Amino acid sequence: MRRKRREKMTWKKRLIVGAMILGGSFFLLAVAAGVIAQRLMDKDYLIEEIEKSITSQVEIGEVDISLFRLPAKVTLRDVSLAPLRAGVSGAKPPVQLEQVDLSVGLWGLFNRHVDVTNITIRGAEITATYREDGSTTLGTLFESPDETVRGKSGAKGRGGFNVYDQEEFVTTLGGLIIENSKVDLTLENTGLRLRCSDVYIELSSIRIDPAKLEETNTAKLKIGGKVRMDSTEGRHYGDLYLSGQSTARLFNPQTGSTEPEVEGDFSLSEESWLNTRIPVVTKAWGHLSILEKVGVNIATLPDEASFGRSEAIAAHYHLGRLTVRKPLSIWVGDWEFAAMEDSWLQMETDQHEVNAELLASKDASVRFRSVIMKGLEMIPKEVRSMVVGDLEKQLFRDERLLVNIRSSGDFSDPKIRPVGAVVDLAEAAKEAAKKLLKEKASGFLNGLLGGDDGR
Repeated sequence: MRRKRREKMTWKKRLIVGAMILGGSFFLLAVAAGVIAQRLMDKDYLIEEIEKSITSQVEIGEVDISLFRLPAKVTLRDVSLAPLRAGVSGAKPPVQLEQVDLSVGLWGLFNRHVDVTNITIRGAEITATYREDGSTTLGTLFESPDETVRGKSGAKGRGGFNVYDQEEFVTTLGGLIIENSKVDLTLENTGLRLRCSDVYIELSSIRIDPAKLEETNTAKLKIGGKVRMDSTEGRHYGDLYLSGQSTARLFNPQTGSTEPEVEGDFSLSEESWLNTRIPVVTKAWGHLSILEKVGVNIATLPDEASFGRSEAIAAHYHLGRLTVRKPLSIWVGDWEFAAMEDSWLQMETDQHEVNAELLASKDASVRFRSVIMKGLEMIPKEVRSMVVGDLEKQLFRDERLLVNIRSSGDFSDPKIRPVGAVVDLAEAAKEAAKKLLKEKASGFLNGLLGGDDGR
């Protein structure tokens, strides 16, 4: 009995010792693998590989490789991208990244090849300019060093990443996250500067197959952050606190060049506001002077406007054109200004076309209605009710005066004109009289022909 116990204890000790040896061996192998991977994937090698694929001067502060997780992770710190021929020595690089985490395939690391499945970027600071020709200063940083990519070239002058040059990368990439970041974007011809902070961008459900780009080429996009809008002269135009989801197409199926197309619906928080000194608002307000001709005094334009109706922006973006999908409404005091569906702004050229509605304040609407009613006293009673009905349909909505306008040309200096004018009472009475006469004549004719015998 004691002998059996001794043998059992001996086997337990052997198993424990074996497990310790095996565990220690795995630990040593992992450490050795980490050291090897660290040497194979050192900073200089990564810089060299990145600079082979894009036309940028790349700097990396630190590289750290973690093998004790699946998938393995490569962390890059203090990364910056700058033009190859920087204009000013010591100038701030247009792309600075505090930290980049790459989820990678383990086996590829030992073959000096990085198979990236997910990318997380933290603390990015990005500065870019949107030029009049549709190109951006960022696009030149991500161009391929080769002028021709498998016989396909990108859109002229736009530059940027090309899917046919990075087939292996785009097919393995499953997601991209950018968080706690800042973006400073200047729209050159529009004279608008967008400074974005607390930026969160998540690109997920990425489906890209370069061999079937027409059928794939889709992703889900989630966006959040604060957008401060200024003129390039420094006037503060307002703040937007955005969050929402959208669908995105990433590349041009024919050329393979980066050509994002985004369809989304983004909510605006209560803190969002606009400066009413934006040219399109001030000029639209100026056109309300037409109402003063009929006795309605227009209040002074307040300094700030808040968002009304849906408190959201539903929009489509493609090739620099931003198109409104649902009415985009702002409240200016008790007045409402709404850019209607299909209004658009071409961001690089400053051209735009906005079909808009102005809904007057309740006070102004009441005063205008009283002016109209006094004018109607001159019209014969027989047609007065018909004129009132026509005016209600044309001029009022929910007891508020409605003015339709159209804005076009340069967004920074818009041309605004009313769509239809304040109704001419004499003309309205004339039309109503014609309708009444036609109805009476029709009734008289029907009576003669026996069309209405009262039965």
